[in-house]
Amino acid sequence: MKRTILLAAALVGAGRAFAQAPSGAHMLNLSCVEALVSIGQPSLAGVFSFIPEKDAPAAFADLIVHNTKALKKFVAKMERDQKEAGGISTWDHDAVSFAVSVYKSPLAETLDKPGEGMLKKLEALALAPAMTLQELTAHRRKG
Repeated sequence: MKRTILLAAALVGAGRAFAQAPSGAHMLNLSCVEALVSIGQPSLAGVFSFIPEKDAPAAFADLIVHNTKALKKFVAKMERDQKEAGGISTWDHDAVSFAVSVYKSPLAETLDKPGEGMLKKLEALALAPAMTLQELTAHRRKG
């Protein structure tokens, strides 16, 4: 009898929780998906679908400043884009700019800083021309 009551209460509570859950999931920006794939983390797309689009580059930057391997992969992707297309996507530009600002902030003391060479690459990429993903894709096809 107690089990039945507890189960019923749990089901009612779960139903209310799902009814109150935010319906904030949205379609991801394709640049975000491309960035997640570039660092080998496409499974995080579901998590990023709950982050407002305007905050996604900052959230991604926070992810890469805490993971040196991911940072290196993302920098390599942006360097390829810059070489092939003459610039990086606007979304990538926002993410790398935020990463640079994190490394220049007091928060950097709590992080494992990448080498001086990687920091210079990040700063150079933050100054790279930004273009839409459509423009970047068109340049990739030409090259």
